Amino acid sequence: MEKNMLIFAITTTTKLAGLSLYEKDKLLGEIHVEMAKTHSTTILEQIDSLLKWTGKKLDEIENVIVSIGPGSFTGVRIAISVVKGLFFGRNVNFYEVNELDALGFQGYYNLKISLRNDEDVKIYSMIDSRKEKIYCAGYETLSENKLKLIKNYEVAKLDNVIEEIIENKENNKKVYLIGDAVFNYKAKILDKLGNCVKIFEDKNLAINTMTFVQMLLDKNLENAGVIRKTDIFNLKPDYLEKSQAERDKK
Repeated sequence: MEKNMLIFAITTTTKLAGLSLYEKDKLLGEIHVEMAKTHSTTILEQIDSLLKWTGKKLDEIENVIVSIGPGSFTGVRIAISVVKGLFFGRNVNFYEVNELDALGFQGYYNLKISLRNDEDVKIYSMIDSRKEKIYCAGYETLSENKLKLIKNYEVAKLDNVIEEIIENKENNKKVYLIGDAVFNYKAKILDKLGNCVKIFEDKNLAINTMTFVQMLLDKNLENAGVIRKTDIFNLKPDYLEKSQAERDKK
């Protein structure tokens, strides 16, 4: 992928919808809007505004990165459906990203400047699924802009994740938490974990679609499978759990 191509990134996985447009490694514009209910009523308007503000047209976009979840069942479907509708039949490269992975790398990118070459840390990504149920995954920093998945993707109770962090805490490793669940349950997390963990600034806790683009432009991340190239027909949600409707069928 040439770096001078126009890249569009989108997520509606959580209440905070994110859109960004890049060209030649340069951010042209971004939009972040928090919705109380659903993104479906405003997302097309936001995309239109982004294109107008940046002076670009839809048919100029050559690369599309979309979050496939996990998160809100409706939210995850909205971004994927919008992308499929807007770019069907167009000559576009499609890329999918797991938002837990992206949060892990966002944390890493925030830490990168301050990390020593011989220092490794743990990063836990946490996405809120309401009522203290969260989607989570754990990572360990490696050299060459890579993260190692050390806690597989799962949906769990916040209390269980807190207990796991305490049990697996290593004295010589710093543990960082990132994601909207960290913001939403910060008081409880700090009460239970205290000095065991470090939390990023509030402005860096929620996912930023600029992270998607940064991951894609970093070639070794794409090769590692963190950003996966796909096509419009195979672009599907990754919920990590069954929907309420599916559970009710049983």
